[in-house]
Amino acid sequence: MAAVMSIAAVYLSLYAKPYIVIVVGIMVFTGFLIYLKKTGIPGFYVIFIMMFPIMCLRTEESMEKLCYQGQLLDETYAACVNGYIADIKQSENGYAVYIRNAFVMPDSWGRQFKSGLVVYSEKRFANPGDEVKIKVTLKDFNIPSNEGQFNARKYYTSLGFNYCADLSDVVNVQSGSSYISSIYRFADSIKNIYQNAYSEQNAGIMQSIVLGDRSGLDDVVKRMYQKNGISHILAISALHVSLVGMFIYDWLKKRIGRIASACFSTFIIISYLCMTGYSASASRAVIMILVYMLADVLGRTSDMVNTLGIASVILLWINPYNITNSAFWLSFLAVAGIIYIKPILSDDKTILIYIRRPDKKNAGFFQLILFRIADSVITGMCVTIATLPVILIISGQIPVISLFLNVIVIPLMSLIMISGIFTGIAGILSLEAAYFFAGAGGYILDFYYKLCSLSSHFKYAVIVTGIPDTARVFLYYAVLIIWICAHIILMNKKIDAVCFVLLVCVLTGLRYNINSDMKIAMLDVGQGDSIVMHTKEGMNVLFDGGSTSKKNVGRYTIYTYLKYCGVRSLDYVFISHPDKDHVNGIYELIELCDNTFEIGTVVLPGISRAAAVKKQADDDMSKLERILKNAGINVVYADAGDSIKSGEFSVECMHPCKGYNYESANDYSAVYLVEYGDFSMLMTGDAEKKAEKCIVEDANRMAGDAGESARFMSVNILKVGHHGSKGASSEEFLSYVKPENALISCGAGNSYGHPHMETLQRLSGIGAKVYRTDERGEIAVRVRDGSYKIEVFKALKG
Repeated sequence: MAAVMSIAAVYLSLYAKPYIVIVVGIMVFTGFLIYLKKTGIPGFYVIFIMMFPIMCLRTEESMEKLCYQGQLLDETYAACVNGYIADIKQSENGYAVYIRNAFVMPDSWGRQFKSGLVVYSEKRFANPGDEVKIKVTLKDFNIPSNEGQFNARKYYTSLGFNYCADLSDVVNVQSGSSYISSIYRFADSIKNIYQNAYSEQNAGIMQSIVLGDRSGLDDVVKRMYQKNGISHILAISALHVSLVGMFIYDWLKKRIGRIASACFSTFIIISYLCMTGYSASASRAVIMILVYMLADVLGRTSDMVNTLGIASVILLWINPYNITNSAFWLSFLAVAGIIYIKPILSDDKTILIYIRRPDKKNAGFFQLILFRIADSVITGMCVTIATLPVILIISGQIPVISLFLNVIVIPLMSLIMISGIFTGIAGILSLEAAYFFAGAGGYILDFYYKLCSLSSHFKYAVIVTGIPDTARVFLYYAVLIIWICAHIILMNKKIDAVCFVLLVCVLTGLRYNINSDMKIAMLDVGQGDSIVMHTKEGMNVLFDGGSTSKKNVGRYTIYTYLKYCGVRSLDYVFISHPDKDHVNGIYELIELCDNTFEIGTVVLPGISRAAAVKKQADDDMSKLERILKNAGINVVYADAGDSIKSGEFSVECMHPCKGYNYESANDYSAVYLVEYGDFSMLMTGDAEKKAEKCIVEDANRMAGDAGESARFMSVNILKVGHHGSKGASSEEFLSYVKPENALISCGAGNSYGHPHMETLQRLSGIGAKVYRTDERGEIAVRVRDGSYKIEVFKALKG
């Protein structure tokens, strides 16, 4: 009860309006008092309901602190920082130094505040446990500007770090706690042993599993594990932390007594928690072990339900923003699934086949093995049922193959953990002994890799759903809770069956919904272009994809957006021209093609290979064609007049025409008219004045030949050419197209000065409303029933 009240209080405090929190609190408190009076339950239980207002106040305190500190978020500030280093990890450009509860004094402020801080440095300047005084450039974590992007601010806040900073100068370093320093020195020595005893790939995996350090993980392995639904093994296993902690306590209890055993075990597991970075799952496991030992020392008993509730209340009290951490939810829901759902699925009165536990004395070896396998499958199903919505929110896909892989993977994890622990301990004494113990773990990890490689050949091993609506997730858990309660109270097989079918029906709705006839998303890719279109019929189209200001824009912006929307296949990719800011992200998408993502057809401009062709443009186009051919992707060429149509959706090429004599890549940039019913949008790539003039002339000529008036009288939306440069969007072209709205894709503070003031004035002069990705982030257009609506990802500042 206290755990439920705490979770509700934190969630409502963070996401609901204040008056809703007050009304809900009064209703819950009144209802609980009435319940106590009618049932005659002791008033002591009022303390449970009091967790609601108490946790509300705790969350408000944390929010006020962040709100005060949030005044810094719009700019960077020079600051002086004092604090103890909690951890150091290698980062892309050096080291990430984690400082908890640091005292931060911005130079321009007269007031210091306390906060967790991640400091990035090219060189390692101290060790964990050291007390440091440093000068830094304080800044905010990156926040997403597109749907599906990683929210660094949200993630690090949930870990207790509210800011990041770049190191400017080291003022002073003092050796801190010898206890903390010795723990981290021990961890570093274990890492070195792993790097010598295992292959480079397996060493990174073992560091992640045993020490919680993911800095050495190979990206290919990480993605492979994620797609196959076994990435949970790369985190500190709460199960194995529990088993090791319980084994140490129970083994010592028989030799040195309960109290001494509890003290020594507490020292060991807290030291291990400190060494592995206080992950949510490991913290939960450690708290549950401590509660178990305390109960045993006091001669009391502890049950999983209450122990789990105590752990959740403690973690939320320490940091209410834990509720935004997916690891927190996965850890607690997995245990809750085993506690509440497994009794339903393994009950002889339920809808599934009852599996009777064999008698160990009389049962044969194979009978015991079959029971273990069946029990593992049911346990895996329980965990999956409990955690599936959270998995969908994180990844946007259901790794169906994981149900089978985990039956093999999870039982072998104990051997990997044992191998890792003994390899580390033996390596301190002798590297040869470390090789001996590393053998088993290394072979099992190689076996995992082969399993994942094999499963990647099955097209539907993973179901891509996209990110579901929050309301549907709540509905799923509401039905699940009703099912659990109905089973406990009624124990009726028919009602269980009805609840199960209802849960499956809700499950089918846990997918992304475009909520319109067509959705157009101009992604914020910095200085570049990328526009994705989806129709309700399932057509997915990409126009360009590149950036010169954002790294890995294909992998971390375009691909993550596509996964967010549940896109398994791009039917068409239209490339206006082969400049980097339009295609380098598409190269990455090609590399990411696998059994969960594919590209159908790429459409290139049908340019001539005349003698006037500039060598650079020719080289870029040849490179693009070669990469597409090697990837086995279908390539077609479009000239003015060519089109595709699917239902009400159509794309027609307006430029370049056959035999067009271009002077540069921008000059032959393909222009497309997109229509859906009465809605129209003109995609101009990097087309400038010469191309615009050609488009107008061609349209007039085609209209004259057909005995019609001008082809474009007006378009609803214009994708402004060449990022809003001065040489694009001429007055003649704009007066001809007459857009109601204009979308500009450009990078914040770019060196080209895009969009140019003259271009903005010309757009304003024809009455077009301008939307810019550098100011508003992703710009989405939703077309429905002949009308359209423009939505922006970020509110306009000022």
